[in-house]
Amino acid sequence: MTDDQREAEWPVHDSTVTWETEYFDAGYDRVERPGGERANYYWLSPDDSVSIVAVHEGAVVMVEQYRPRQRERFRSCPVGAVDPGESFEEAGRRELREETGYRAADVELLQRYYSEGWLRKERGVVFADGLTPGEQDTDEGEFVDVVTVPVDEAIETARGEPANGWTLTPLLLAREEDLL
Repeated sequence: MTDDQREAEWPVHDSTVTWETEYFDAGYDRVERPGGERANYYWLSPDDSVSIVAVHEGAVVMVEQYRPRQRERFRSCPVGAVDPGESFEEAGRRELREETGYRAADVELLQRYYSEGWLRKERGVVFADGLTPGEQDTDEGEFVDVVTVPVDEAIETARGEPANGWTLTPLLLAREEDLL
């Protein structure tokens, strides 16, 4: 089915932005369902983001940080926004350097996907190797500790409490590609 066929089946009659911030817009679309009734479908529209699976000397490079929204500390793959005009690979290389200090000789886009049905953003998963350690260059307000986890413990680390999908999914994709 083409995009035009989907649009004809689910016509959008109106799109309303109800809230704008520097990080995302929020709103809803007034959509006609195939049966003819209309309903509001709410959305958030942040920038696309990237998760980086980086391997150095038999270990996955991760970050540990407190996440105020969840009120917990997490160990996770580095994650960050994709800047306008930037590819997932470029963003992955940049975010890895900023958050961990590691510079990657090689990056490869493993997958693009929508992580949530109500988010209008894609998440890219980038695999990085050929790493050279360096100094972190975090943004103001980022408090990130760099940790390494043996490759054979990385998935179990992501599944531990508190578990997080923004790390588990990228690690499983990397394992599926025989990179872990």
